[in-house]
This record gives sequence, structure tokens and C-alpha cells, in this order.
Amino acid sequence: MLIAAVSVLSLSILVVLAFIMLRPHSMKKRGGGLPESAPRGDRNEELRQELSRLKDLSPVRYSVRSAEAEPLPLSIDQVHQEASLLFEKGRLRECLAYLVRHDLRWGIREAVLALRCCHVLGDHAQGMAIISALEKSRLADSSLLRYLGAIMCERAGLLLDASEAYGDLLRLHGGHQDVQERFRRYRTLEPEEVSTIAQFASSSCQGRLCGGPGAVPAGGVIAERFQLVRPLGIGGMGVVFLAKDLRLDREVALKRLRAGMMRSSEAKELFLKEARMLAELRHPRIVEFYGSVEHDGVLYLVLEYIDGDTLRTELAFRGALPTEEVVGVLRAVAEALRAAHDRKIIHRDLKPGNIAVGAKGAVKVMDFGLARRIEPDTECAQELDVSGTPAYMAPEQHSGLVMPQSDIFSFGMIAYEMITGRIPFQGPAKLFYSQKLEHDYPPLEDVAPRLRGLIDQCLRADPGQRPPSAAELLAALR
Repeated sequence: MLIAAVSVLSLSILVVLAFIMLRPHSMKKRGGGLPESAPRGDRNEELRQELSRLKDLSPVRYSVRSAEAEPLPLSIDQVHQEASLLFEKGRLRECLAYLVRHDLRWGIREAVLALRCCHVLGDHAQGMAIISALEKSRLADSSLLRYLGAIMCERAGLLLDASEAYGDLLRLHGGHQDVQERFRRYRTLEPEEVSTIAQFASSSCQGRLCGGPGAVPAGGVIAERFQLVRPLGIGGMGVVFLAKDLRLDREVALKRLRAGMMRSSEAKELFLKEARMLAELRHPRIVEFYGSVEHDGVLYLVLEYIDGDTLRTELAFRGALPTEEVVGVLRAVAEALRAAHDRKIIHRDLKPGNIAVGAKGAVKVMDFGLARRIEPDTECAQELDVSGTPAYMAPEQHSGLVMPQSDIFSFGMIAYEMITGRIPFQGPAKLFYSQKLEHDYPPLEDVAPRLRGLIDQCLRADPGQRPPSAAELLAALR
């Protein structure tokens, strides 16, 4: 009788907990930006209350059977292992439910896995709700979670919140990943661009007419052919939307200049130059260019859509990658570089954010907006301006000199980051150049000598000491 009573009591507790976790909630209006500091008292009750309200945003089914099968407390390692298996099998809702059921024992890796589930599911509102809950926890000071929270703001169209979050992160943690670049990008956004993205990203406002250049048209249809679906991202010069080609019944990426850039004749010329280069660079490892259309005086490039993420986002959520996966990505990038360099085209801005990683493993190089063609009878070009991303630029690029080996240096930077989860030269920005000249970076450990030697050679300050061509990179990776 005693055993039966205990069983009934246990089941009653489970039912009560399930009822608590089903209670709706309302998100705070500003979904982005973690606070500079967070209370460090007992977090359990606040964290439980916040996480229990996630049902209102995105239904997650909790398994009573699973709960009954776990009468003994699990270690956090067991929780992470089980959740990871669910994720790998593509059972993302179950993974998220399992993690939330064990939320009081979360560490950084469990929080990141929960956010990754939200990201892959496209449920960024729920991701921001988790970030909001974590603000009250001992994990609030994590630079990684702050960074992922800012990414969630971006994907939800809350660009001002993202800018604020990146600013806080830059002030509190310095040069975490590409925070400085992202902060600069969003800080310089024009008000009409912020309005366009925010309105279109909101399901309740999708397709609403906004004012200003590059505004989303009523109905969200471009050139009577491309139905805009959602914003994909904002770069230094352009804005990219996911769209449905109504004529060919396929998904495409539509890229246009940022609103502020539309007034610059130089930016327009660079945009047209990118279109011409992409039209010439037909290769399986380079995002394909389908053509261009004009709508209300605004030019849009129609590009291949890769269903996946950038390598930058993959690294943010996963950290260091397995060696086999690293080599696969490097081979794909080297093939793209060989195709471009054979046509005397230098990318000049090769970095994780410009490498697309598809859901089915496809890897493609994109964004040739800063690419430079060198003359057929020369090996390099001298630019009057310095263009690129400082952390990934070769030393000679800092003085305006570009050559194929400049891309190879960036290739080495990406390889190192995929293996370690961090870039070899930590900066800050004013020290990047001197650190690269001194070839001063933490040595790679537990890496095959051949791969380690290749990366070290790519990162040489003297272009003449780097692999002479992308073909050489491919040969070394076989």
C-alpha cells in the first residue's frame, strides 16, 4: 500500500509540473540585448518560472512516459548526451523538451544546444525567451550566450536590439568572434532599413508597405515574380531576402544594396561588378547567379538559395569542428578559390560569414562584393582603399596589396578557427597587423602534422612562403 501511495503521489507531482510548464506567458517587448549584469542569487525558482512559460510561444510536447522511466536523478553529462542524440536524429522538438525538463541543471553547453534547436527550427522568439530566462541565471555573464542572444535578435528582425546587444558584448568582453564587425554594421544602418526589416520580419506585418528606398512592396512581390518570404541577413553593403520564384517554383536569395548605399554611385558600380563576376564564376562550390531584376528603380541580384547556415553561425553554435568535417569544408573552399583564381579573381573577403554550409552538407563560397580582378599578365594589384575584414585579411591587404596568396592567408585563418573554435590572432584590431607579421599565435595541438603544417604555411606573413596556389591546397588536403 505504501508503494502504491508513493506511486500515486509521484504521478500527481508530474501532472502538476506539466500544468505549470503549460502556462502561457508574454514576452517582454524588447527581445534582445542582455543586461550588463545580472543578479547572482538563488536562480532556480526564477529560471523555472521563465522556462515553464515557453509553451505560449512554440508548443513542445513533454513525454510523461520518459519522465516515469527516469526515477533516479540524471547527471548533467547524461542529460547532454541524451539531448545530443535527439538532436542528431533530427528530433528537435523532443530535444528541446528534454532539455527544458532538466533546465535547473543547465551549463553553457546545454543552453547552447537548446538555442541551437530554436535556431534550426526557425523559432527565434522561443530562443529569445530562453535568453531572457538565462539573464536571471549564473550563466548571464557568458559571452557566448550573449552572442547567440544577439544572433536571435537579428533573425527575429530586431536590429536595434541586436546592435545594443553587440555593443554591450563589445564593451564587456572585447573582440568575441566577429562582434566588432557586426556592431559596426548595425550601428550604421539607416532608419528606413531598420523599419523595413523589422516590419517584414514580423508575421503580423509581413508584406506591409514601408517608405524609403528598397522598401518592401505591398504584397511582398518583386518584379511580379519573386514573393519575399523573410530577411536572410545584412552585410556591409547589401541586404538579402529569401524569396519564392513564382514562375519556376523554387526558393532563391534576392540581394539588393542597403538603403544608404543606393545613393552612392561607387556602391552601385561595385554591386554591378559583383553581378558580372558571379555570372562568370559558374562552379559547384560558388553560389550560383541566376540573373537580376529591377523593381521601382532598385536592382536585385537573383542568387541560389542554400538551405542551411553560414560557417560563422555553425562555429558560434558548435565551437571547434571534427577534423574530418574541417577537411571537407577546406576542400570545398579550395575548389572555389581555384575556380576564381583561374579567372584572375581575388575574393578579398574570405571568412566564415561568406561560406554557406547547407543542411545536406553542401559548402559554397559567396559574396564577391569586394572581389578584385587582376590583370592577366600580373600577379597582384595595388588598391587605393583597404577593403576586407581586418581579422581575416592577409598582412599585405592592410596596405592595399592583393594577390591570390591573400585569399590563401584567409583560408588558413578559417582552417585554424574551425579546428580550435577561435582565430589565431586575437587582436584587438590595432594589433592584428603586427601579430600577423610576427607570426605569433598559439600552436595547434592534437592535429595531424600534415594539416598543421599546411595551416602554418598559409599563415606566413610573407606571401612567397605561402602555398603558391589553391591547386596546391587541394593537393595537400588529399
